[in-house]
Amino acid sequence: MKKLFTVFMAFFAVFALAACNGGGDEKEIAVIMPSADHGFLGESINHAEAATERLATEHGYKFRFLISDDIVEQSAQIDQVIADKVDVVVLWPHNGDELKSAAQQIVDAGIPLIIYDRLISDFNETAELLGDNVTIGEETGNYFNTYFADELAAGEVNILEFKGDNSSVPTQRSDGFWSTADENFVKFQEWSTNWSKDTAQQQMETFLSTSSQADVEAIKAVFTHDAEVAAGVLAAIEAYDGDYTINIELVSAVSASRELLSLFDHYEAMGINQVVFSFSPAMVVDAIELGIDILDGETVSGQYLVPTEMVDNSNFEAFMQGPVYTLRYSLDEE
Repeated sequence: MKKLFTVFMAFFAVFALAACNGGGDEKEIAVIMPSADHGFLGESINHAEAATERLATEHGYKFRFLISDDIVEQSAQIDQVIADKVDVVVLWPHNGDELKSAAQQIVDAGIPLIIYDRLISDFNETAELLGDNVTIGEETGNYFNTYFADELAAGEVNILEFKGDNSSVPTQRSDGFWSTADENFVKFQEWSTNWSKDTAQQQMETFLSTSSQADVEAIKAVFTHDAEVAAGVLAAIEAYDGDYTINIELVSAVSASRELLSLFDHYEAMGINQVVFSFSPAMVVDAIELGIDILDGETVSGQYLVPTEMVDNSNFEAFMQGPVYTLRYSLDEE
């Protein structure tokens, strides 16, 4: 009788554990991202991988975390998770529209799909989460308007634009900027950097070394789409040893990185101010949390925009003590 009671209690313990997990060990989340080709994406991968394991384990679910070097590899990963019948997918596409067919297969298989960062146009996913890129662009335009108010009242102000790539992210940021920027701003030249600091630095160096004196000295500001890109532009300006006078007063960026913020005082002493709008690599965790919410039985749908915060020479030190910055670099302390 005592032996029978022991067996019963062991069975009851297993049943109770399964009940607490809600049967979660039978469910699986798949998080699919590009591999790191620049610092922001590398930080995002670190946050996403840590959060996927932590959240899935806490909720009693299985998980897989996949990265890929290109669209072909990412499409193959999508085929595999569909075949394996995972229960929810969080997808950061290499390029949204080029992954549309593969993403549609997830939807057609009845698997909830969270799209992160890069939009897929005319697509009916479960939900999408991204930075508020349009607002980032609009607010950058407004900032430029205020900063150059006197110059704009007197005439045209020439600027350079350094974009990221051809995805929805830079498109939204650029469209937002030019929707609010004063009509007297003139885009003198633009480049696509593929989010690379080195590429941006080379592009800026080439502009400074090959342009005429009139063209170099006409530029008053630089609108960039990323902190690494801005860092490259600023490095090129600092290294310039030509005969022309550089009249750039303001450089903007997105993603308030430690590298960029640590040089605010340095470049201000050179006569160059900066404004950056926050866009943290850690916000990918929000998308993974949406996937976990679905597995928990919660209703998830629509577009979720992560708000941005303006950081300039007047408040960057306070920002570096705040929650967005602290969370971004929290993994460095573990």
